[in-house]
Amino acid sequence: MDDSLKKKTGIALFWSFLDKGGQQVIQILILYIMVRLVNSDEFGAIAILSIFTVIANLLQDAGFSSALIRKKEVSQSEYSSVFYFNISASIFIYFIFFFCAPILSEIYKNDSLTALSRFIFLAFVFNAFGAIQYVHLVRSMDFKKNTIINVIASIISGIVAISMALQGIGAWSLAVQIVLQMFIRIILLWFVIRWLPSLKFSGSHLRAMAPYSIKLTATAILNQICDNIYSNIIGKYSLGQAGFYSQGKKFNTISQSIITEGIKSAAFPMLTKVNDDRARQKRAFQKVVSITAFISFPASMLLIVLSGTIVDIVLSDKWVAAVPFLQVVAVGSIFYPLRALISPLLQAVGKPGLIFKLDLAHNLLILLSIPLSIHWGIMGLLWGLCIVNILFFTVEMSIACKQINYSMKEIFKDVVPYLLAAIISFLPTLFFQNWINTHLYALSAIQVIIGGSLYLLLIKISGSVIIKDFVSLLKHFLKK
Repeated sequence: MDDSLKKKTGIALFWSFLDKGGQQVIQILILYIMVRLVNSDEFGAIAILSIFTVIANLLQDAGFSSALIRKKEVSQSEYSSVFYFNISASIFIYFIFFFCAPILSEIYKNDSLTALSRFIFLAFVFNAFGAIQYVHLVRSMDFKKNTIINVIASIISGIVAISMALQGIGAWSLAVQIVLQMFIRIILLWFVIRWLPSLKFSGSHLRAMAPYSIKLTATAILNQICDNIYSNIIGKYSLGQAGFYSQGKKFNTISQSIITEGIKSAAFPMLTKVNDDRARQKRAFQKVVSITAFISFPASMLLIVLSGTIVDIVLSDKWVAAVPFLQVVAVGSIFYPLRALISPLLQAVGKPGLIFKLDLAHNLLILLSIPLSIHWGIMGLLWGLCIVNILFFTVEMSIACKQINYSMKEIFKDVVPYLLAAIISFLPTLFFQNWINTHLYALSAIQVIIGGSLYLLLIKISGSVIIKDFVSLLKHFLKK
């Protein structure tokens, strides 16, 4: 990776991490207050609606945004055509969901879901109006502006939601937070990115991008169905249990999304810029894999070790039932940040069809595991998901990385040292509660300090240059 690209990627990664991290910190602070004002059933009701909003977002965009990001040059006509498609599709989908909303109330035996869903679904309509502005930010790798926009939207929507919850409005305060955050984000995107569509729509542009975008969309929809179906299955038994699961999963998602989305957002445009040079692309991808492994493994281990403390601090002791959900989900998603890199890699090399095939196989295994593991209850269901995720990771990574001649031997060399170091450093601290008699928060501080220090020491002893790379990138950013 040449110096200019390395520096630009480092800056992009910094702001992308800050974006995801800033949003999640804000969300945790808001959640800290909201869980004390809204009950688990109301959180569960919102959780089971998320799958429909996510799928609607994917359908209204149809993968065209990713196709635009991937192109070397994009014309005004192409931007405008995708813009008009997104808006038309989002309105059409909204009306379908609007009239089908009563079905959700019947399925989950909850009359409030009809009005709640109709309101929450407005979020994906708003999202369609800012898709092209976001494409401009990603293509220019200007994640600083995106960070500022998202943080402002999160703060304002969170304050409004808390104010409503204090008035006893419950689930509607959560719904307003979702919709208002999206609305504010779109307003700010239009203010920052002064792009306006032309009055030209060309179906030929969409047809040219369709082979790539359709496969990408189908893959993303299948992924989201399998990722969110567990909340809906659990919600069928109990909205309260769905609420506990959703909060346990949320903490795992927070840590993983800071890492995964932050790296993915910068990795895709970076890999695209060097997609005419496979050797250079391989070196760039190896660097991204090493950085991801270095950060994600200790983060996952910390989440497992500190799950009880995290739930106690943020959610309060009335949410203690969420702890085992959090721990099992964290184990099952330990390789998720690395797996998430497969998609931007295959998009960059122009293999969306392979993304679809790999995700189809993975998701079919997940769906097949559900009837087999549900006999052992909700926890059995989640452990079944863990096993599928861990076993299939090596298969996906091996197949995908062949595209850039990145062998499994090289992958293991770049990944396994960080995994072993994280396990050796943090797993023993899980048993400190049996050996050290002190306050829960003091114990957690000891676990973090000892585990973190040992992890960094092991990485240093192993001869890895990853810490040096991080310091170098940070110094370069601070000079800017």
